[in-house]
Amino acid sequence: MTKPLRVIAWEITRRCPMACQHCRGASRDCRYDDELSTEEAYRVLDSLVAAVQPPARLPMIIFTGGEPMFRDDLEAIVRYATQRGFPAVLAPCGRFASAERLTALKAAGIRAISLSVDGPDAATHDAFRGVSGAFQMALDAMQAARTAGLPFQVNHTLTRAGLGKLRAMRDFAIAQGASRLDVFFLVPVGRGSAISAQCLTDAETETALNELLALDDEGRLPIHVTCEPRILSLAEARTEPTKSPCNGCMAGAGFLFLSHVGQLQPCGFFERPLGNIRDFNLDLPKTLAASPHYAALNGGRVCLARAAAKMAASTR
Repeated sequence: MTKPLRVIAWEITRRCPMACQHCRGASRDCRYDDELSTEEAYRVLDSLVAAVQPPARLPMIIFTGGEPMFRDDLEAIVRYATQRGFPAVLAPCGRFASAERLTALKAAGIRAISLSVDGPDAATHDAFRGVSGAFQMALDAMQAARTAGLPFQVNHTLTRAGLGKLRAMRDFAIAQGASRLDVFFLVPVGRGSAISAQCLTDAETETALNELLALDDEGRLPIHVTCEPRILSLAEARTEPTKSPCNGCMAGAGFLFLSHVGQLQPCGFFERPLGNIRDFNLDLPKTLAASPHYAALNGGRVCLARAAAKMAASTR
């Protein structure tokens, strides 16, 4: 591998009971063919272990989807991963996140979960998720996480409709006992391409980022920004450092996305193919080493996914 991996987001399944307006994979509640099997998942993990030379560390695995809890073998895969030394976290939608299931996943090795909330009230969240009762599902999942003693963060996708509600979202996350608020700036891919008008303008982006920096200054809850690397310039222009770390585009910066059928991508939103692990005997490092694109990736201060989406839209 030309660049050390720090995080792998693993789409363990694409099936999902939600119908979110922004879903990068346009996931549906149906069976998807050719998902990586349990044994294939084990072999992928083994290939990573074999390639890591101390003092390098194994990357953190984010088991995501779709809805990862649709997998009956999720606990088995998590247990195998953590026993091999991988830190593991989970990104469920909330529908199946009972205290019993989360307790079992914690026992298998899951360290924390993330739960998405796209508005501080049921009407906003349910409309965005496309399922009546989705907000209550998220609340119930947070209660289940508290019961299981499992830390959780709140993920929030920011659109133009959400401007002016960032403080309310921060306060909601605090009230629920979240460990962090992670604000994702809408990337118009998948179903999100149909709501591209909800992407923030440059001026709106700067306003939102400054508000997030101000909220971070208050020190009441760590705040992270995803898919909007302009946070870097604003943070650097400040006289005082931010309380929470600021990151740029994740593509090419130690982050990797693995799809349900074994396709590697720089991130879930940037669909540039880096190779399919099934073409390399389920050896993830060898797949990356053979990729003509991976070594050249350099997201940094530009969201490569948003740039690619903009270019695609201009050629239609």
